[in-house]
Amino acid sequence: MKQFLKVISFVFQPLLMPTFGISMLLLTNLALFYTEIWKWFALGGTFLFTAILPATPILMMMRKGQIRDLYISKREQRTFPYLFSLLAYTFWTIFMWRVLQVPFFIVAMGIGSVLSIIIITLINMKWKISAHLSGIGGLTGGVFAYCYVMAINPVWLMILMLVISALTALSRIELKAHTPAQTLAGFTVGFLMVFLPGIFV
Repeated sequence: MKQFLKVISFVFQPLLMPTFGISMLLLTNLALFYTEIWKWFALGGTFLFTAILPATPILMMMRKGQIRDLYISKREQRTFPYLFSLLAYTFWTIFMWRVLQVPFFIVAMGIGSVLSIIIITLINMKWKISAHLSGIGGLTGGVFAYCYVMAINPVWLMILMLVISALTALSRIELKAHTPAQTLAGFTVGFLMVFLPGIFV
């Protein structure tokens, strides 16, 4: 069971959430308007800005022995990687807006992701909040916002996102990385910061 929870914690880590989101977007009818080259460019650019770049300072800190793991267990060590992620996500949002030229409600969700990072960075200065749940919360909020804007109701997908979110929260709690309150707070911030901009633009 513990090994399963470790896999869940790794697969649904914050660094991969935007890439999962773009991958899901490419499976929708919205993607029919774009070429195959555009799709690969969108996927690769998203992975670069939201996974590779944010992971860079973390890997450097691990190499120097300043942190022990990819998840940065100690709250005090998270500020610099969070700020670096904030910069990378800002460039990703500009990339979606100016280069990919996706509909603005998608860009708005990227802006929401940036706001989410700002909020968890500020909260983290005083209290350890779950970045994992902020990430999966943002992805879930993005799925819900997309469904709302496009007027579709894939109940199975919404249930699946909530189940994955619950499993991710359980993994972080059982692995002693976070308390239930920290996971709930993380999910709430991530969900609202992506969902609300997506439906109100």
